[in-house]
Order: sequence, then C-alpha cells, then structure tokens
Amino acid sequence: MGKAVSRVALLMLAVALLLAVGCKEDGVRRASSPVTAVDSLRSKDWRPVLIGSRYGYANDDNRLVLPPLYDEARYFSEGLAYVRIGDETGYIDASGKRVIERGGGDFSSGLAVVMKRAEEQAGKAGEHWTYIDKHGEFALRTDYYRANTFSEGLASVVPEENGEAVFIDPEGNVALSGGYLYAGDFREGFAVVFKDGKWGFVDKKGMPLSGFVYDAARGFSEGKAAVMTGNRWGFIGRSGQEMIEPRYEEVGRFSEGFAKVRLGGLWGFVDGSGAVKIEPKFEDAKDFSEGLAPVRQPGGLWGYIGAGGGYRIPPRFEAAYDSENRMMLVKKPAAVDYGYVDQDGEDVVFTPE
Repeated sequence: MGKAVSRVALLMLAVALLLAVGCKEDGVRRASSPVTAVDSLRSKDWRPVLIGSRYGYANDDNRLVLPPLYDEARYFSEGLAYVRIGDETGYIDASGKRVIERGGGDFSSGLAVVMKRAEEQAGKAGEHWTYIDKHGEFALRTDYYRANTFSEGLASVVPEENGEAVFIDPEGNVALSGGYLYAGDFREGFAVVFKDGKWGFVDKKGMPLSGFVYDAARGFSEGKAAVMTGNRWGFIGRSGQEMIEPRYEEVGRFSEGFAKVRLGGLWGFVDGSGAVKIEPKFEDAKDFSEGLAPVRQPGGLWGYIGAGGGYRIPPRFEAAYDSENRMMLVKKPAAVDYGYVDQDGEDVVFTPE
C-alpha cells in the first residue's frame, strides 16, 4: 500500500513539474511564463504618468501603483512594460521588478521585437532584429533586417537588406508575401502595403482591398482609413468604397466618431459621413478622447473642446495631450514641469495606492 501511494505521489509530482517547466519544440525546457494571468489582468489598465521629471504608474482610480523612478516608461502589454532608467533598459512586471534586462518593443502574441546587440554590430542599428519571449530569451531562429511588433497575430519583417517585406506568424513562418516594398501593421483586418509605386491594403489572405491606387495610405480606425489621391486626403471604408472625398491637406484618424482635417492651413473636425461638424479654425488639433479634443488657437495656447465645438477648458496651456482616465497631461505657461488636470481643468495630484 505504501509503495503504491509513493508511486502515485511521484507520478503527480512529475506531472506538476512537466506543467510548470514546459518544453519547446527544440527540446529545451523553459519555465512557464513568468507573468501570471492575474498580473496581466491587474496591470492591463495601468498607465505611465509623468511626475516631475520621472514616470511612475497609476491605476484606474488614479492611485500610484508604482513610484516615479523611470526616465522612460511605456504601457503594460501582456503583463510587462518597457522602462528605462539612465542607460539601463528592460521590462518590469506588475511588482516593478525588472524581469528582462534588455529593451525592445511591446509584447504581443507573447513576443517582443528587439535589436541584437554585439560589439561588431554596435554601429549597424537596424540590421539585426529578432524576437524574445517573456523570459527574455530569443524565441525565433531567424534574424531580420527590419522587424515590427505583432499586430492581430502577424508581424511585418524585412528578412534582408533591400529585400521585400513579408508577414510572419509567432512561430516565425512566413504567412503572407506579395512583393511588398513596405508593409504596416494589421488594423481591423487590413494592413497598409506599398507595391508597384502605389499604396493599398491587403487582408490576411493577401487579397487587395481596392487595388494599389493611392499616393499614401494609413491604417483603419473605426472602420475608415485615410488615403491620399494626388496631394489631397480623404477616407475609404472597409469594403474599399470612398466615404469622404479627397479634399483635405491633412487628416487624422477617426476617434469617437470624429476625424480632424486641415483645410486652408487650419484644423477642424468631420464626422463619419464627411459632414463638417467643427469648422477649420484651429492652428493645431489632436484626436478626440473621452469626449474632449485638445486644440490650439492661431498663435495662442491650447485648450479643450467638446463634441459640439465649444470650449470645455479655455485655452491656457503651452502643451496639452489626450484625455485618459478623465485626466490630461498639460504644461502651464509659468510651470517648470508638466502636470495633470481633470476634465474640469482642476489640478490632479496622484496619491500612493
């Protein structure tokens, strides 16, 4: 009886170790992902906030969850965030511990793009890119001349200098090729590509959306993509049909039902039908977020307008950024450092969690 119990116990232990350790296809055993599902969920909505001259992280309640230690900080992606302190870069987990001691792109599909650095490569930036997993180990056997972050399960890479761009899957297999000289990220099922001297869009099967007919193009947002014909910008829809005729000098992306457009050197906003909802009268403008858009009066300061075009916060900032979690990063004329205000224009002070 005792031996049977011992055999069962050993079997259970072996299974537990196998599940905990895992095994890659090359037979090299690796620990399971250091990022737990709980940590990924907990840090999903954390955001970097600038306090004085350093970045920390705040949660949805605008409480500081990680202190302002970083010279550079990006959003958490799949439970890890890129940070820099001085010359040291890497990725931290939800506890603030640096778990990967090399910097790169954001994690997506379990991988992050990084540059391979060696003494003989030090002066050749951009010629040796690859991908790491969440242990910081090289995940693919191939190096690339150019490589981008995974988006919607695929990443565009240029395998060799002066070569064509292709899309790979997270295993490193070429999933899509088509003689592209440039290939962008997939957004809403389509990627911007450049071929035969013109721009267009392809889906994940490589099928063109409306041919390669544009002089410039940008990714989809809210079902619409900005395209240039001649020297004017307009928008197309997901079936390739023209939705807003090309008549603008410059445009932004659609956000919360509006896109900024420039005409006669000034910025205004149109809705999805192309109707002008806010007349072009601003020297500069940014996208709507959480019901507000930062705008700058000609020769003046930045303020925030609502969807009706009226000021919610009058112009009084040297710099102003998008609303996020009901607060905005701004710089007041007399201030040394940047700070935050809420949607009523009141100062925000972050407190520790």
